[in-house]
Amino acid sequence: MEDFIARNQLNTINEDSPRRTFQSSRGKSNIDLTIVTNQMLADVIGWEIAYEESASDHNILTFSINFEADKFNGGNSPKLMYTIKEQQHKEFYRNLFHIISKNFQIENNGGSMENIDEKLYTILTGKNNIRLFIEKIDDTVQETCRATCKPPSKSTNKVKGRTVPWWTDALTTMRKRRNALRRLYQRIKNNNDLRESRRKQYTTAKTLYQSAIKKEKNNILEKTLHCNITDKPMD
Repeated sequence: MEDFIARNQLNTINEDSPRRTFQSSRGKSNIDLTIVTNQMLADVIGWEIAYEESASDHNILTFSINFEADKFNGGNSPKLMYTIKEQQHKEFYRNLFHIISKNFQIENNGGSMENIDEKLYTILTGKNNIRLFIEKIDDTVQETCRATCKPPSKSTNKVKGRTVPWWTDALTTMRKRRNALRRLYQRIKNNNDLRESRRKQYTTAKTLYQSAIKKEKNNILEKTLHCNITDKPMD
């Protein structure tokens, strides 16, 4: 079991307790494990063996999971993802070394990353709140990525010509409105009433846009058929 947990980068969150997870007439032990991933480690709190009676020899284990929405990226904003190219690796590690030393107030004095790692371990083992340490590490990595990856240059969006004969300026306006309402709807996460209101506005705009497209297609089809009949009258 220890090899499996270590190989898959998992963690046990069982805490010391005067009670045991398993108890029967033949004995008692802590054979029940609560296992979480690295991502969930800081979010599982309050683990304990409940005093409530269970219907088996295994005692009930209780814990809480903290579901803070987008705690690292400020509410409804989408999470950023960075791609570090191979030629940027040296710059990334150089920035990481400098930013870790600054954020955790570590005197590097030309030291190595191994020394920084040992000092971080010392800081971690002396902290009661692991969550704050993890959040600080996350902020450090984000800051390093921003320092390494320069924001993409704004490209000049060329206005594309119409690719279909039935497209109109009115459809362009309706499409922009539909897209704007869709973004407003998708950004609302924590207010159900406002989200439902935005959803209805978006659905209405989407329906009108699709109906307008269908109408313009039918119009151009009728004009085409009329021209063909006029140009080639039946004998």
